[in-house]
Amino acid sequence: MKLLNDIHHLTFLTADMDRLIAFYERVFGAGVTVDLEEEGLRHAFIEVGPHTVLHPFQVPGVQPPPPQPMFQRGRLDHFALNAASEEAFRELRQRVMAEGAGDGVVTDMGSLRIFSFTDPDEGRHEVVWIKPGVPVEAGLRRADWTTLGID
Repeated sequence: MKLLNDIHHLTFLTADMDRLIAFYERVFGAGVTVDLEEEGLRHAFIEVGPHTVLHPFQVPGVQPPPPQPMFQRGRLDHFALNAASEEAFRELRQRVMAEGAGDGVVTDMGSLRIFSFTDPDEGRHEVVWIKPGVPVEAGLRRADWTTLGID
């Protein structure tokens, strides 16, 4: 029996909630379902997919940590968002590049393709397109990955 469907939400800090919300609305077509100020802090639910919610907090006097290299960012290093289709993956890549939030480099990891983006608080995250019908074992080793120049 499968016990979980997805991750409900990911919680992290932001220095500027309005700026962060606007970024996810522009680039990912996200919608805000909750935006509350209570007990001296502000938090929001930003729906980026049918089962995926970002839950940032803006806490007075608390800043997100400065950018760090991968695996040195703390307990949550990054998150990856699933593109709905290959076409959506390409569209999101174009939007990220137009926003200046990423260089558009795509890595083909066998069973999936991936590109990185940087949010307004300098969090580095990813967008993934899972190739239909390709077993997850395909491309698990870094030596098998390729960089693509897709448009």
